Amino acid sequence: MPATVRAPRVYEQIVGHVERAIYEGHLRQGQKLPPERQLARDLKASRVAVREALRTLELRGLVEVRQGSTGGYFVRDADDRPLVRDFETLFRLGRVSWAQLIEARRLIEPEVAFLAARRATEGDIKALAVALEERSEQAAAGLPARRFDLEFHRVLAEAARNPVHAVITHALIDLAAEVVVPQPVLTEPDNVQIDAAHRRILEAVAAGNAGEARAAMAAHIDHVHAVLERPAVVVS
Repeated sequence: MPATVRAPRVYEQIVGHVERAIYEGHLRQGQKLPPERQLARDLKASRVAVREALRTLELRGLVEVRQGSTGGYFVRDADDRPLVRDFETLFRLGRVSWAQLIEARRLIEPEVAFLAARRATEGDIKALAVALEERSEQAAAGLPARRFDLEFHRVLAEAARNPVHAVITHALIDLAAEVVVPQPVLTEPDNVQIDAAHRRILEAVAAGNAGEARAAMAAHIDHVHAVLERPAVVVS
């Protein structure tokens, strides 16, 4: 006897309807969804089913809730958050190690730098320079400069003009920043070396020297790994 195929529940049908509208471009990023009452009326469903569908869409990272008088459910901008959550789960379960995270960055980020050297615009180069200078000022003042380190890597990933590289790079560095090493401790020599590495990468990208950009990033990631092996000292 063939197995019985379960018919989709009403809320699952609503989820599928909204997903198709997003994927096909009928609902754009940042667009507000109709209120629950209108969705229930338009889709001929109960508000309970609509509410369950919206919760499911939120968990899948397709919509987000905004509070306030103009709040509601909005189509979420594409970002790395679902991937970060998946990586975080794997890390906390012990299925992904910090060494494996570094290994992945060592594979991906030199190629990101290579592509950025070929594709970066003047605006990208200016944004990289701003992140670098702000980091130098923070470090010189004895203040935490990590967010500018992360910003440098994010801008570089965007400059590569490959959304797959960008999402993966963002997810890896966000996982490191939020979960693995949220409060890194850097020595003054560490700060000097990180600053110098970023400057070499920026110079290579600005000059369009893709091979040098790749080599400089690879050396930078290798330095990060070496610092991580020192007891009680970590770096992004």
